[in-house]
Amino acid sequence: MTSTGQPAAQQVLIAEESYRRVQGDPFFQAFYRRLLETEAPIHAKFAHTDFERQNKLLQHGVGLLFIFAKRPNPTLLARIAERHSSRDLDIPPALYPHFVESLVATVREHDAACTEEVEAAWRAAVEPGIAFMRRHYGNGAP
Repeated sequence: MTSTGQPAAQQVLIAEESYRRVQGDPFFQAFYRRLLETEAPIHAKFAHTDFERQNKLLQHGVGLLFIFAKRPNPTLLARIAERHSSRDLDIPPALYPHFVESLVATVREHDAACTEEVEAAWRAAVEPGIAFMRRHYGNGAP
């Protein structure tokens, strides 16, 4: 059960339904615009980014976060964790809350059916994968 009283699998289903409603270029562009406007030192991490490609990577990554929440298999996120670790892109754990909050705020903006329950579902659905990524920052993927 999650803090909302719903089983974790139900939370992921709610987030996936919301994702189907918002998925597309306007959503991804709005997400990155919001993420890059945070006060965290994130902007420099995207200095030479091809955002067309990055949008596709984000789409794939969100899908993997949902799958990981349902079936926490480390091999699902191993490559992404290694890429974001201190040895590659160097995305420190302190930046992940900005990612999650930007994601949820963008869902709120783009999903006409967004409620507090939907927002909580998104947080619950991405949390296991985000926790995995944070744990493997210093030592990479298992």
